[in-house]
Amino acid sequence: MGFVVLHIQKPKGNDSGTTAHIERTVSPANANPERTHLNKEFIEFPDGVDNRTQAIQHRIENAGIKRKISHNQVRALQIMLSGTPEDMQRIQNMGKLDEWCKDNIEWLQETFGKDNLVSAVLHMDEKTPHIHATVVPIVTGERRKIREKKKTEVQEQEQSGKRKYRKKPTNTVRLCADDVMTRENLERFQDTYAEKMQKYGLGRGIKGSEARHITTPQYYRDLFAINEELKEDIEYLQDQKQEVYEKVRDMYDRKDEAREKFLNMHEYTQQKEEEITDLQTRIEQLKQDYEPYKAQGDINLLFNVFPHLSERLRIAQLCKAVGLTIDAIKQLFKGDVITVTGKLHSPEHDQPFSVQNAKLQLFKESKDSDRLKLSINGQNILDWFRQKYQEVKQATTYYKRPGIKSDVYENKGVKM
Repeated sequence: MGFVVLHIQKPKGNDSGTTAHIERTVSPANANPERTHLNKEFIEFPDGVDNRTQAIQHRIENAGIKRKISHNQVRALQIMLSGTPEDMQRIQNMGKLDEWCKDNIEWLQETFGKDNLVSAVLHMDEKTPHIHATVVPIVTGERRKIREKKKTEVQEQEQSGKRKYRKKPTNTVRLCADDVMTRENLERFQDTYAEKMQKYGLGRGIKGSEARHITTPQYYRDLFAINEELKEDIEYLQDQKQEVYEKVRDMYDRKDEAREKFLNMHEYTQQKEEEITDLQTRIEQLKQDYEPYKAQGDINLLFNVFPHLSERLRIAQLCKAVGLTIDAIKQLFKGDVITVTGKLHSPEHDQPFSVQNAKLQLFKESKDSDRLKLSINGQNILDWFRQKYQEVKQATTYYKRPGIKSDVYENKGVKM
């Protein structure tokens, strides 16, 4: 089974460059102009709206937003949907690409709201079919920080016996990308999208994977760097070729005396010409084969051949993030118990915690499961980190220093 590809970005400011790329008013280097006519736009623009950029502004102006929008506020989310290249080719060969597109549009509308989906374009002129969707992050209700603050105030009021009531409306329409792209929402998006794509033989990627999406600008920068290096190699070989030709002409002037040397240099010249031809062929092959998903396809094949490798990779990445050395990780996989004194880093809280003669060991969740856990003194290390974090949080007290007009707070000697 292949993997789904779901990538969401929230660019700030004017995204007219993205519109030009999506609508092909400019031609990207990795697109085939002879196939551009196969691209499709699935969302019909409102009357008077001619392109994606105008559609974003039209949605914002007609959503009922009363609060002023700042110049650097995120106005639209860029969403790219696809799958591993070989699986997308299989879906296309089976004649199910139109059905795949329909399910993608349904998932986008159900997840982000039909009115908020202002554009969805299928690109068929690149090596792997994919959809570029544009979602305006219109939400209703209070901001997340206000909700959390109000919840805290309610708890304090209940403890003190007093109760305050806010008269501000809680159904305000807002433009807020942060409320859409919370950690919980992003995980839910990956889960629900993978469920929608199951019938096409596509599954969810590995949770917690270190793999990162290669952006289009980074792809072009990498390709440009490769091409520049190859150009330098070609120029060097061409200079060598010219030098050889000059030597050959000089040898012709000597006639019989240099005949043997000339034959050797002629062979050398032919060899260099073949090297130049091979190098030029390599450049063209790199242009055709270079694709951000190629490495992911190799990883997918490796995981299919070795099913337990995925779980071992996840645990190895966790051990590395905690701060263990490679030798220590090897000992854990051998089944040894290692003793650690110093600091262990919590990836969840981005904070170190001190340990003294702590015992670390790997164990299975259950007899019938291949899923591994890292324990510290017999306790799941993730639960141990959360417990230590709560202890530090509860032990931290703050007070207002008297005699100072502004609010100044100090941490009273809590040691982590």
